[in-house]
Amino acid sequence: MTRSRITLFAVLLLAGIAIYLGSRPEAGALEADQSTHFAISDTSAVTRIRIADAQGQVAVLERSNHPLGLWTLNGSRLARKDATDLLLKTFKRVSVRQPVQPKAKEGVLKMMAASGKRVDIHLDGAETPTKTWFIGTPTQSHTGTHMLLELPGKGRSSEPYITHMEGFTGFLSTRFFTSENEWRYTGIYESNPESIQSISGTPLDDRGAAASLSWTEDGLTLTLVETTARVPAQSTMQDQWLRFCDVHIETWDSHLSPSQEDSLKASPAAWSLEVRYKNGRTVPLDLHWKDPIIEEYDLDGQRMTHDGSRMYAVVGEEVALVQTFVFNPILNFWRNLDS
Repeated sequence: MTRSRITLFAVLLLAGIAIYLGSRPEAGALEADQSTHFAISDTSAVTRIRIADAQGQVAVLERSNHPLGLWTLNGSRLARKDATDLLLKTFKRVSVRQPVQPKAKEGVLKMMAASGKRVDIHLDGAETPTKTWFIGTPTQSHTGTHMLLELPGKGRSSEPYITHMEGFTGFLSTRFFTSENEWRYTGIYESNPESIQSISGTPLDDRGAAASLSWTEDGLTLTLVETTARVPAQSTMQDQWLRFCDVHIETWDSHLSPSQEDSLKASPAAWSLEVRYKNGRTVPLDLHWKDPIIEEYDLDGQRMTHDGSRMYAVVGEEVALVQTFVFNPILNFWRNLDS
């Protein structure tokens, strides 16, 4: 390449860069504008998050001293750790891509008022939120989210922005949901192995044998009680014991109406499980078959009469959905006792 061509190439390259930078919002100007300061640099200082939607639903999350790092939900329940962790990650990494174009501003603000969400972020136990996000709709490309910021003493910004997270492709609004059933912690049986006194299972509408699993008096071996079934190998019983240290439902949203839930609770269960803990706590759980959504067949080619992927669980007076992927290994312990 001749020197003149190299010079021409360099000039064109610099011109292109200049045009590109000139068409972008000035980074320094955005940084200087406090209405773009959505991020929270130290998320360990976040102690309370309040999410409200346009339909009147509210979720209040508060940091607690729970040993598993769980936050409280609406003052009475525990919240999913994966969901609260995702919020904190979003608070830390969110950044402004660009302002909303003037011709689109009115429409964005109307959509934000009609269907947006308000997120109050409290730091260090303060009663007043340090920052309030107003979250609107995604961009047409679904790679950004319309947001607006309110700061104490400065009021609500009149300028909405398109926000995103570096290293993430998509929009952020779905992380800020308000349904209590979606937020609720899904752990049912969760403890260390030493905290469990006994584990019982009874097949009511399935193959297998009822039995309780507990330690012998010397605490050295596991054994079966309340059964005539053959005692399986120690390794098999130990695996079953460990399974009950971390058992989760899928969701507290059963997708059933209140009357359907009442009918389910009044119907015979397929399985009855119970875990007793050394601190005196007892957690029973009944499993019910779920009607299939589509036509399914088992490994023998027989048409299945129930959903092969999910079952209903009744915990206390509440109905939840569980995955057979999680519960089949648990139930197979008792299913195999009669073989």
